[in-house]
Amino acid sequence: MIDLANTTHPITVAYGGGVNSTAMLLGFRDRGIKPALITFADTAGEFPHTYKHVEEMSKRCQDWWGIGIETVHKLYQGKFEGLEGDCLRKKTLPSLAFGRKACSMKYKVEPQTKRLKAWMDEQGVKTVIRCIGYDAGEGHRALSIKEEDHKKGRKAIHVFPLVDWEWMRADCLAIINKHGITSPGKSACFYCPASKRSEVINLKDYHPDLLERALRMEDQAQETMRQNRGLGGENNLWRDWVNMDDAQGRLLLDLEPHHPPCGCYDG
Repeated sequence: MIDLANTTHPITVAYGGGVNSTAMLLGFRDRGIKPALITFADTAGEFPHTYKHVEEMSKRCQDWWGIGIETVHKLYQGKFEGLEGDCLRKKTLPSLAFGRKACSMKYKVEPQTKRLKAWMDEQGVKTVIRCIGYDAGEGHRALSIKEEDHKKGRKAIHVFPLVDWEWMRADCLAIINKHGITSPGKSACFYCPASKRSEVINLKDYHPDLLERALRMEDQAQETMRQNRGLGGENNLWRDWVNMDDAQGRLLLDLEPHHPPCGCYDG
């Protein structure tokens, strides 16, 4: 276990905007650990509460450590269109709808890694600690992530503080409450194929504008699909789920299978 309070390597944070990554920053605050770079990758598809929370936490980080949370994006031909724009342009769906997880790699991991490399060059450092907020119940996710050997002699050593501290989700929620911060809620794209069916129904109730954007993506993708595939996967269209909006339908929704969490889900 690396002693983050005394390491000589700069500490960087991949911030997801949810419960776990927020608890990690608060744990740093309580332990006297000072990060040198905190990045948040914006897919342009987060919920409004996530953007509000990232802004609030950025101000707190500025007060605590003199740095805010830096938002990064994946660009297309020099412009930011986000995952939603990419899907609309190609008339397709996020990769998780096809059983793959490329969207989290392209829109979360890659832009943060690109910024990290540039920052290392700017600061003239070759090795950094890269902290990711998987909690102790997600230790299996940490096993799949190895040290990154970048070109030009750069190296990023991945550390999972919540796993090291043995913090489960309840512990993360407790420290957020201790610091008097409003719980950030789930951080994920509003059109994420990992969404539960009840969550899709809730979009209709609480964010009808976001639901319409998601359904537009799904409807347009049908023009290029060779099979009946929606945001919920094969033969699972969100539009059908939304139409099942009655008491019995809501009761049955979460009893049906759905995709596992996406790779960028936080909290």
